[in-house]
Amino acid sequence: MINPIISKFQIFRNSLFQLFPYRAGATMDLIDALAATPSADSVVKLSLSDLFRRTYSSLTDVLSSLFRTDLKAPITDEEQRQQTFKVTQLLAQECAPIPEQNNFALFAIDCTANPRIFANKIDDRAIVHAPNHVYGQKPITTGHEYSVLVYLPGAIEDQNKHWVVPLSTRRVRSNQSGTEIGFMQFEELVNHTIFKNHFCVGVTDAAYSTRSWVIGISKQPHAVQIARMRGNRKLYRIPPVGSQTRRGRPQLYGEELLLQDPSVPDLEEITTTITRKGQKRNVLLQRWNNVIMQGSKDKRTHEHPFDVLRISVTDEKGNPVYKRPLWLMITGVKRHTICSKDAYLAYGRRYDIEHFFRFGKQRLGLVSSQTPETFHEENWHWIGLLAYNMLYHTRTLARSVRYRWEKKEIQMLTSAKRPSQVQRDYERIIRGIGTPAPIPKPRGKSPGRRQGEKGKRRPDRLLVRKSAKEDDESSDKLQTPRKKRVLKPKLPHIRRIWPKNRPAPMRC
Repeated sequence: MINPIISKFQIFRNSLFQLFPYRAGATMDLIDALAATPSADSVVKLSLSDLFRRTYSSLTDVLSSLFRTDLKAPITDEEQRQQTFKVTQLLAQECAPIPEQNNFALFAIDCTANPRIFANKIDDRAIVHAPNHVYGQKPITTGHEYSVLVYLPGAIEDQNKHWVVPLSTRRVRSNQSGTEIGFMQFEELVNHTIFKNHFCVGVTDAAYSTRSWVIGISKQPHAVQIARMRGNRKLYRIPPVGSQTRRGRPQLYGEELLLQDPSVPDLEEITTTITRKGQKRNVLLQRWNNVIMQGSKDKRTHEHPFDVLRISVTDEKGNPVYKRPLWLMITGVKRHTICSKDAYLAYGRRYDIEHFFRFGKQRLGLVSSQTPETFHEENWHWIGLLAYNMLYHTRTLARSVRYRWEKKEIQMLTSAKRPSQVQRDYERIIRGIGTPAPIPKPRGKSPGRRQGEKGKRRPDRLLVRKSAKEDDESSDKLQTPRKKRVLKPKLPHIRRIWPKNRPAPMRC
């Protein structure tokens, strides 16, 4: 009897194999080699894997032909978006069923940096945000930024712990913002995939609590956003009906709501949680309904209210566990269907995407590609995303693989398997299941360059430096170097010397 998990996984791999127009076999071998290689620090080293049955030159061929429909013509941005969205649709179909206790599909959106400090030849390199552990150092680096959308499976099941399902990754260009790209990814997912008929909730950090997200989410009939807010923001109440007594323009904003000194909440709830160490925590949930933020001429946020949630955690003695309370905003038409406790627990799942970023950079080599082409770098991020999906679908088939120097407690005694544990046993799983990639045929050696022919030197690319005024400008202006301010030459200061015999002028 065939295991239904294995049968479903084989169907998924065959469907993925059909989505690659060119070099599909080499692409599948590269994905399997990356998923089975712990701590992939180099792309070229993947050619040494037993699962990669080709030479190292095929690695470049895969990155240059991925998602391309015609090798003779360069791929456009629209064609790349359409091809990658087909992969997103396939990955969305393989997601775990929506948990019945929540009755909504949970997603997380965030940006991560791809440092390219010494890549002077790559295009569209800018200064992006990157956390720095050194106190006092600016959290920035030079390179590219990628917006990632992941699905968060139910955490109650042991087999879904420590896991996310990455569905989409897209590079944020220098003339774009991460919040803009993240909303495009979320909008496409909730409107054009299997989740279009489900209640979808997206959890984000404070960078996504903007006017664009508030207006955009309010236009989605079955989507809600839960975003973190800074504790020093000033919001407003909706003005009550009939409160305006003067003639003139209608009142847009009502009573002020200062998060540093909030008023009496509309709803208040106390719940208890148990930590991993068995400690009891009391959670105070205070909620303000129908709150608006300051808008602008183009973004009329007073027409799109949202809810505000304040979370305070105390121990058994009543002492605060954290220095400051947590502020969340709940945006969307169906925001009232989510209770305060579900919103608090849903936002706690957001940090699983940070675990994916760390695992992808340390174990899947997301930042190991040193290509001078931005198109190849984007394709490499998709290869890492697909390799993580392979580990996710084989998590229930993995066995315990323990090194000699490890303790016995590290063995997989429960059904909860971490990605690093599945990665150790992935090669055995693939050899037993098989691959849709055919056996490579020998093609002979490439003739290479003609005798005496030399390759052209790549030109140096300028570092894009953005400012607040340049965020909305075109990409052509952003890629040009800044005009240096020409200072007028200062004339030398001439000191007036009076003769000795002449008296000095009188000063009043």
